[in-house]
Amino acid sequence: MDDAARIPFTEGLDPPRLAVPPGAVDCHHHVYDAAWPVVPGGRPHGSAMLADHARLLARLGVQRHVLVQPSSYGLDNEGHLDALRQAGTGRARMVAVVRPEADAGLLRDMAEAGVVGARANLVQGIPLSAADVAPLARRMADLGWHLQIFATAEMIADLAPVLRAAPCPVVFDHFGQLPLEGWAAHPAWAVMMDLLQAGRGWVKLSSPYSLDQARPAAVTPLAQALVTAAPERMVWGTNWPHPNATTIPDDAALLDLLADWAPETAVRDAILAANPARLYGFAPG
Repeated sequence: MDDAARIPFTEGLDPPRLAVPPGAVDCHHHVYDAAWPVVPGGRPHGSAMLADHARLLARLGVQRHVLVQPSSYGLDNEGHLDALRQAGTGRARMVAVVRPEADAGLLRDMAEAGVVGARANLVQGIPLSAADVAPLARRMADLGWHLQIFATAEMIADLAPVLRAAPCPVVFDHFGQLPLEGWAAHPAWAVMMDLLQAGRGWVKLSSPYSLDQARPAAVTPLAQALVTAAPERMVWGTNWPHPNATTIPDDAALLDLLADWAPETAVRDAILAANPARLYGFAPG
């Protein structure tokens, strides 16, 4: 690969085969700077800057994006807030990491900058835990934000009463980490379906390799089932720079998987553009 053309943390140079609609959104990506301090227990990551991601979006034909604060930086959202300011609210939104008792003025400033939700990464448990989910959901409702959950299917099942009672929208990261076999029998499936069908849940069709590192396409039957159940509640994201991948993927190839997950063009276009516009507050188109 030509080093000058190479984009960090993605393979390949070609655009996707899939036609991408105007206003498409990458609903899940991070930025990293090797100079930023990592919290105790957090995973360091090589620099993956906003300009690198912009080149990836250009390659994919995607116009908009959502920055997601990773657990590596804990409650220090400044790096992602700075990237958000650089990108501008016409093009970008952000999901922060905050405690339920976070200062009201700080949260107002974040909202004005384009923050629309807060994430609880329960898989790594940094800096929030399952005990924070209920009070955080109440705080999100007060703000008009959503709660984004990265949790194993077992954690989702354990949190069933809290999630079903959440007074704010709940966004499940990375397919809800449902099992690739027997997902419909897993208690987490019922929790997710209840929220989806009530119009209070969303699922990110992102990071398929987190369910099967060797065969990302193995997620297709599960993805199809989710899309069939609630096509209007699905969104898509790259998860660039792929911090939970054992092998760096080709983002264009991952985007092309959506053709199998959502074979109907109208449904696919909604997943890429109309659905995230509603969830994140982007202008239509």
